[in-house]
Amino acid sequence: MKLRQLVVSSGFTIAVAAFAYAPAFAADSAAGGSDSTSAVSAQETPTRKSVRVANRAFSKTVQKAIFKTRGLEQATISVFGNAKTGHVTLAGQITSEDQDGLAVDAAKQVPGVTSVNSKLTLREQGGS
Repeated sequence: MKLRQLVVSSGFTIAVAAFAYAPAFAADSAAGGSDSTSAVSAQETPTRKSVRVANRAFSKTVQKAIFKTRGLEQATISVFGNAKTGHVTLAGQITSEDQDGLAVDAAKQVPGVTSVNSKLTLREQGGS
């Protein structure tokens, strides 16, 4: 039963992440493609790979801060961050409403975080 919950919550987290980032990537690509007359060299423009690496490192830093926070041991939280803007989205499941505030506060304490969007859901206790 625990394996089933893990699979379902992982799938939910991935789906939330996909929907959370689709508008952000569309806005970035539209903004980048609208100014085709500018002569920006390839060295000044970050590559997709470097952006992904920076976002993963930023997200990992935020996630470490959340997991070090007392009271979030039972929470299943994934962090999706944008290193350039400092926006962070938290997705996953928590066991109490207090954990939502703890997670958001912990994320806001990380240097570079400008805003936190919580998409955390309350996990039902018991039942099958």
